[in-house]
Amino acid sequence: MNLLNKYKKGIEEIERWYTFDDNGELLKIAPLVRNGKFLLLGPYGFGKSLYAYLIGRVFFGYSKENMPVVQLMNELSVNDVFFKIDVARLIKGEEKIAPRDIVKEPFKFVNEFQRGNHRIYNTFLGLFEEGFVTIRDTKFKTKDYVAILDANPFDSGSVEVPAALMDRITASVNMRTVPGNKMLEMMSRPVELNKVKNVMKPAEISMIWNEVDSVAVPEKLHLLITLIHGYITNCIYGDKAVMDYRYIAHTCESCRYRTEPCAMLKEPLGHRWWKDALRVARARAYYDGRNEVSSNDVFFAAKYVLQHRIQTHERLRALYSSKEEWVNETLKNAKIRLKTVWIPALRGDEESARKDERTLSFVGELDE
Repeated sequence: MNLLNKYKKGIEEIERWYTFDDNGELLKIAPLVRNGKFLLLGPYGFGKSLYAYLIGRVFFGYSKENMPVVQLMNELSVNDVFFKIDVARLIKGEEKIAPRDIVKEPFKFVNEFQRGNHRIYNTFLGLFEEGFVTIRDTKFKTKDYVAILDANPFDSGSVEVPAALMDRITASVNMRTVPGNKMLEMMSRPVELNKVKNVMKPAEISMIWNEVDSVAVPEKLHLLITLIHGYITNCIYGDKAVMDYRYIAHTCESCRYRTEPCAMLKEPLGHRWWKDALRVARARAYYDGRNEVSSNDVFFAAKYVLQHRIQTHERLRALYSSKEEWVNETLKNAKIRLKTVWIPALRGDEESARKDERTLSFVGELDE
């Protein structure tokens, strides 16, 4: 049995115990993303922790007792979360520090991610960005991994996660309410984690990451991502990264693009999203048995890697039920423009180029 078929057997095992919602396609491919960090958002009792425990059991072989999990609380220190200090030896004047499982293991589950503090978040920033944590002069590196994080956005104990850390999260998922028929199905199969089969080993997951990384990304998809990025964030008045926010607010009011995505952003969109979009797109193509990423894979990935990164104006909340809805509509409009405006413009149609000069401003640079 090849690795992909074995992986799909693992998904089948998870489906014996877990009911996927409308975001199931992403949740099924999440473990295929090397060093992927996936944030599950939803109220208590929506299956976030259960999903994480099943991933850890089925694909990495952990029991519930030895699962690499940390439940964040504001009162915790960096040592509580990331390091073990041998107190007995410390009393004798010897300092012995070792990394906790959340650092060193190839699977990580961070429960109640919204309940951390700035010291913990800064340490996670180093772990997720650099792949190691530091104490004193010692660095503790992590193996390649997949990390599941969950958070309840309605929790009164929540603190604001730094934007820099949110930007290191690969993708986020808003968990859905389970329909009545599915709820009845869930009630008839209570989960006992010790009865869940371990289908794959960490070494096999590491090998499957290599196969996913080998999925080809055509050059035209790099151009597509450039167009999507420009459509969301480009400003005809200059680079918003160096503009005063009061100037931006004034110019947006009278700008002919004031109804477009750029006018909804509080700050310009960074570039990490497209790297994560390609990684998720590769995983989707691989899971489907394809050796090349398609434009549909990119659009699929974009909606999950963008929504937690984009900072929008308050007025957006009066127009859309959620940021997710706005992101989905924006990407839907981008698909339409790709066919009706961007492709004709790139083929030399000057009228099409004039219709969306904001997005296509870089085209002239390609000719230089």
